[in-house]
Amino acid sequence: MATTLTVNSNYAGKVAGEITGKAFKEADTIAKGLVTVLADIDFKISLRKIAYANGRTDYACGFTPEGSVTLSEKVLEPKKIKNEMEICKEDLRQIWSSATMGFSAHNENLPKDVETALLAEVLADTAEATDADIWSGDASNGGEFDGFTTLFSADGNIIKAGNGITSLGGAVDKSNVVAEIEKVLNAIPVALRRKSDLVLGVSPDIALAYTQALVASGISNGLGGADMELRYGSYKLEVINGLADNTFVCFQTKNLYFGTGLMADHNEIRIKDQDESSLSGNVRFKMVYTAGVQYVNSEEIIWYVTTT
Repeated sequence: MATTLTVNSNYAGKVAGEITGKAFKEADTIAKGLVTVLADIDFKISLRKIAYANGRTDYACGFTPEGSVTLSEKVLEPKKIKNEMEICKEDLRQIWSSATMGFSAHNENLPKDVETALLAEVLADTAEATDADIWSGDASNGGEFDGFTTLFSADGNIIKAGNGITSLGGAVDKSNVVAEIEKVLNAIPVALRRKSDLVLGVSPDIALAYTQALVASGISNGLGGADMELRYGSYKLEVINGLADNTFVCFQTKNLYFGTGLMADHNEIRIKDQDESSLSGNVRFKMVYTAGVQYVNSEEIIWYVTTT
């Protein structure tokens, strides 16, 4: 299927130099270091798990071995994904970029402003899509990989609605957000509560509801700087753009993994002017990368969707 180029302009004169794309949500899961990144995975990798059960006993002469050690593993197998496009240079001559393409009817050059804007747009879109897939991707859909919540839903050992948490059964708003935050905090296993890499993540709508609740209570006047953190007691609330609405997640960074081949693949788009080979007048763009997620300890993860 060919790339669709939609032109909503008939202007063919001079234009301002900058082309503006749509605004993308910040792809923050990796940028914030919320999960552990494993790069240079050629095919798949085993995440090894060791579990030790207490072998301490009262002292007595002699040697009586106690306790147990269990070794197991989970497999992280990144999925290979590609993004290919093809654009006819002649279509661009007929709109904004005729002046930058030169006067030859052969269309020697792809307009630099269009190329730069298109590359930035594709990379930003890929970053946003990857961030969304990290949490809610479904490998049965083309171009997606299974995200954490897809894996969590199939794991009966995850702490979630019906397994350690009583669900609200509705959406979060400023009237109930504090109670729902407390519900999640109460479900955190005691051994995790003081871990330095503990992440309490919330979807953007929950963050908004909590901010509104603070303002309504007079705790915040809403005039703080852009870098103000959302907190509940000693816990920092991390806003994760890739989470679906009404979602809480709580985990250790070292327990959740994002795997890929080369991280640089996520920032590389290869360009081929077909006039150099087939003389078709088209320009091809291709991006190829691998991505996947996995976790180790199910019983140390909280995933709570309040509407379930």
